[in-house]
Amino acid sequence: MASKDNKSLIIWHAIFALLAVGMGVAWYFTWNHTADLQQRLDASTKADAGAKSEIQNLQTEVTTLKELIGRTGTADEVVAATRDIITRNAGDGSASTLGLDEGLVKAALDRDANSSTSAERLIHLNTKIAELTKLIEAQTGAGKAVKATLDQKDQELRDKERLHGEQLAQRRMQFDEISTQLVDVQARFSNSRDVVEREKTALNDEIFNQQVSLKTLRKEKMLTEDLKFERPDGSLLFVDQNAQLCTIDLGVRDDLRIGTTFSVYARNNSGVGRRQSDKDIKGKIEIVELLGAHLAKARIVEEKQSDPIASGDPIYSPLFWPGQSLQIAVVGMLEFDGNPGSDRVEFNQIVEMAGAEIVIQVDDQGKVQGKNGEELSRNDVPSKVTSATRFLVVGDLGSETTVDTAQKEIYNRIRGLKVDMEDAANSNGVYVLPLDSFLEYIGYSSKRLVFTPTKPFPGVLTNGAKSPRVNGRIGSRESSASISGAFSARRQKPSVSMGQTSKLYSAPRPEE
Repeated sequence: MASKDNKSLIIWHAIFALLAVGMGVAWYFTWNHTADLQQRLDASTKADAGAKSEIQNLQTEVTTLKELIGRTGTADEVVAATRDIITRNAGDGSASTLGLDEGLVKAALDRDANSSTSAERLIHLNTKIAELTKLIEAQTGAGKAVKATLDQKDQELRDKERLHGEQLAQRRMQFDEISTQLVDVQARFSNSRDVVEREKTALNDEIFNQQVSLKTLRKEKMLTEDLKFERPDGSLLFVDQNAQLCTIDLGVRDDLRIGTTFSVYARNNSGVGRRQSDKDIKGKIEIVELLGAHLAKARIVEEKQSDPIASGDPIYSPLFWPGQSLQIAVVGMLEFDGNPGSDRVEFNQIVEMAGAEIVIQVDDQGKVQGKNGEELSRNDVPSKVTSATRFLVVGDLGSETTVDTAQKEIYNRIRGLKVDMEDAANSNGVYVLPLDSFLEYIGYSSKRLVFTPTKPFPGVLTNGAKSPRVNGRIGSRESSASISGAFSARRQKPSVSMGQTSKLYSAPRPEE
C-alpha cells in the first residue's frame, strides 16, 4: 500500500512539474509578446505625439500668417483675400505676383497634405493601440487563468504532501518496529551462527580425520589384497605351436582391437593381475585378426620354453575392459624397450591401440598434460585422477644424485607431482602400479635385439637344421639316417632273463 501511495505521489509531482513548466513557458511567451506589443504601442504613441506636435506647429504657423496678413477665416478664404490684395497692389498680375500666389497656394496645399497624413497616421495608431489593448487584455486573462490553474495544482500538491507526510510517519513507525525485531533476530542469528560454525569446524575436523583414516585403510587394503580380479578377460581356444598362433574367445562384440596384447596365465594361477602372480605368467600374445563376435586370432609373442602356453589358459590385460574405455594416469619418464631415449610415444600407442585413454600424464620435462595434449596445472590433478581412473602408472622419477641443476629441478617437480597424483589415487581407490608391472600385465614384449644377461633372450636359437621361419620352435631334430641306437630314445630295451641257465659257470655246490 505504501509503495502504491508513493508511486501516486511521484506521479502527481511529475504532473505538477510538467504543468508548472508548461505554464511557465506559456507565461514567458505571453509576457514576451506583451512586452513587444507594449514597445510597439509606445512607439505608436510617440509617433502620434510627434504628429500632433507637427500639426500644432503648422496650425501655429497658419495663425501667425493670418495675423501677419491681417485676415481671419479658413485657409482658402485667407488665400483668396490675400490674392485680391496682391492683385490690386501689384497691378496687372506680374510674374512676381503669380509666384507669390503660387507659393502661398503650394504652402497651403502642403500644409493640408501634412495635416491629412498626420490625421491618417493618428487614426492608424489609434487602431493599433486598440488592437494591442485587446491583445493585452486577452493575454492578461490567459495569465490569470494560468495562475489560477497553478494555484489549484499547488494546493493539490500541498494536500498530497500532507497526506504523504502522514503516511510516511506511519511507515516510519512500522519501520522502527521492524528494525527492533530485526536487531533481535540478528542477535539470535549471530548466536546460532556461532554455534553452527563451531559444529561445522568440528564436523570438518571429523571429516578430515575420516578421510585420513579412509586413505590409510584403502592403502592397507591395496597392499594386503594387491590387484585382484574375479576372473580373467578370456582364455585360449586353440594353440598352434608350429605357426606360433592361437585363437581366443574374445572378438568384435567384446570391443576387442587389433594390436591389443594379453598376458597368458597358468590355469592354476594365484590370481591374475597380482604382483605375486608374475611367476604364473606363461607367455604373451598379440591380437592380429578379428574372426567373429567372440573369436580372434593372436600371435604368440613370448612364452616359457619350460611351460609353453596351451588351450584353456586364461588371458588378462589391465587395458582391456569390454564395452568401456579404460582411463589411466601416468607420471614419470617412460623408458622400457632397452634402447636409448624416451618410449612415451610407443606407450601412448599401446594404450590407444587397446582402446584406453590417458586422462593425465606428467611428461619427461615435468609438465602436466591432458588427454588431448593440452597443458594443465598442478591444481588440475584432483579433478583428473578420480574414481573413474583405473590405474596410476609410475615411471622413472630420475636420479636424486644428479649434478645437473636444471635436470634436478625437473626430477624434483616430477616427484612432487607424483605425490599429488598418489594422494588423489589413494583417495579415489585408484591402483598405483610401477611401469614394469603394468607392462607385464598387458603382455608387452620388448622389440629390442640387444641381449642382456639379466633379461630373457629375445630370440629362439634352434640346434641342428635350419629353421623354416623366424622364431620357429625346435620341434624334432633327430636324424633320419640309420644309427647305432646306443644313445637313441628308439633303442630296444635289454632282454630280461627267464630263469633258465646252462649252469656252466655256476659255482659247485658242496657235497653232502
